Amino acid sequence: MKDKQPIIKAIGISKTFGATKALSEVSFDFYEGEIFSIVGANGAGKSTFIKILCGYYADYEGEIYINGKLTKFESPRDAYEAGIQVVHQSIEQGIVQNMSVAENLALEMIVSPEASFVYNEKKIIKTAKEIAKKMNLEYLDMEQNIQDVTQSEKQMIIIARALATKPKLLILDEPTSSISDREATVLFETLYKLRDEGVSILFVSHYLAEVKKISNRVGVIRDGKFGGLLYQPLEISQIVKAMVGDLESAFERSCDEKSAKKLVLELKNLVIEGSNKPINIKIYSGEIVGLIGLIGAGKTELAETLFGIRKPISGEILLDGESVNFKDIHQAIKHGIHMVPEDRNVNAIVPEESIKNNITLPFSDFFSRYGVLSKKNEIKASKRMIKDMGIKCEGYDAKIESLSGGNQQKVVVARWLLMKHNIVILDEPFQGVDIKSRRDISQYLQDSTKESSVLMISSDIDELMDITDKIMVMNKGRILSSEKTSGINRDKLLGLITQE
Repeated sequence: MKDKQPIIKAIGISKTFGATKALSEVSFDFYEGEIFSIVGANGAGKSTFIKILCGYYADYEGEIYINGKLTKFESPRDAYEAGIQVVHQSIEQGIVQNMSVAENLALEMIVSPEASFVYNEKKIIKTAKEIAKKMNLEYLDMEQNIQDVTQSEKQMIIIARALATKPKLLILDEPTSSISDREATVLFETLYKLRDEGVSILFVSHYLAEVKKISNRVGVIRDGKFGGLLYQPLEISQIVKAMVGDLESAFERSCDEKSAKKLVLELKNLVIEGSNKPINIKIYSGEIVGLIGLIGAGKTELAETLFGIRKPISGEILLDGESVNFKDIHQAIKHGIHMVPEDRNVNAIVPEESIKNNITLPFSDFFSRYGVLSKKNEIKASKRMIKDMGIKCEGYDAKIESLSGGNQQKVVVARWLLMKHNIVILDEPFQGVDIKSRRDISQYLQDSTKESSVLMISSDIDELMDITDKIMVMNKGRILSSEKTSGINRDKLLGLITQE
C-alpha cells in the first residue's frame, strides 16, 4: 500500500459520551481494492468508530478525508452520498418491516429521488431478482413478506442490497453472525470480487478465523485507542494478543462424575415441530452440554419447546424425574428453565431501559414484598452480576443501548443466570462477542454450574469444544450422536453435522 493513496483517511478520531472517552486519537487509512478488518474487545470502540465513519455521530473530534478532501458528515445520508455503505450488526435495523422481500432488496430504487410516483411492482421485482442473484438468493419468493423469512435470509438480503449500490467503502459489521457457513462462503467470494474491482471493504468480526482468512490488513482498537496494524501472513494468536494481551490458556472442564449423577432433564421420544423424529437425551447436574447443527437442523425449535414457546407434537419432557407440560414461558421459568434467545435485539433486550432493569425484569416478583418492589435488592443483584460477568458500563442505571453488542449479550446472559435454575439454555450465546468476553461468560458458567445444568446451542465447533462436557449433533430434527467432548473426533463430528 506504500505507493497507493488512501481513498479515505480517518485521523485522530475521538468521541466522548458524558464522562466516558469511547475513542481517543484513533487513525486508520482505507485503500481501494483492499479488505481491511478492525478488531477489538467488546467495548473497545469499534462500533463508535464505524458510526462516525457512516455519519451517525457528527459531534466527534478528528478529521476524515475522502480522496484528499476534508469531509464532515452531518448525517448518515451524507456518508451514503459520499459512497460509504454500512451493514450494521443488528439485522432488524437493516430491514423494513411489512414490506416484501423484493421491496427490501430494491429499497434504494424505491426511495430514490428519481423514483417514479407510480408504484411499478414488475420493475421492483425485476430489480430485486438481479440484486438477489449476486448472493445466490434467487430461490426466495420476492412477493413474500420480509417477516416470514429466516434471520439468516434477512441478513443476506441486507448485504445483497448494500453490494448493489457499488460503494467506495463497504462497511460490514459482524456480517456472518447470523448466516450459515455456506452463505458465508458465498459472501466471501463476493467480497473478493468487489475487492478486485477496486472497492474498499471494512470488515468487522469476532470470528478471528474469518479475519485471518480474508483480510489484507488488520487494524486494532484497544480500550478506545489505536492498538496497531497487522499484516499478512496473520496468526490468530497474534490478533488476540494485539486485542487483549495475553489470555490464560484454555481451561479444562472438570465435571466431577460423582456430582453429575442427578438427572436434571430427560427427553423421552420427544417430537418437535418440523420433524417426525423422536428425540431422547439426558442431561445431568453439573454438566455443560453442547448442541450443534447447521441452520435449520432444529436446534432453536428444540430450545423453544423446552422453554414453553412451542408445543411438542408428542413425547415427554421430564424435569427432576417428573413429567412437565408447559403452557407458556412463565411456567417454564417457574420450573427453573431459563433461556438466552438467539437474537438479543429482537427477543432479549428491553430498549430504553437500564442495565439493572434488563437483568432483573423476569424476576420482579422475587424483588417484591406485599406488591412493593425493593429497588435496593434489585440494585444489589444487578451490581453483583455486572461485576461477576465483567460487564463494561458506566453503572447499573446506564441505558442498555449505551453498551457494546458484546456487553449487551453479557447482560442478557446475566439475566438468566441471576436466579437459581435447573437448566439454562443458551442459543448462540457468543454472537457478536469477542474472545475475551466469551472467556468471561464461559468461566462464569464453569464456576456457577454445580447443581444446575447448561444446554449450549451453537453452530461453531470451537466454541463448544472449548467449554462443554458433552456434544450432541442435531441433523434434520434428529440427534445423531452424543459424546464426551474430550474424546470427540472432529472430522467425524463435521461429517455428522453435514450428513445428507
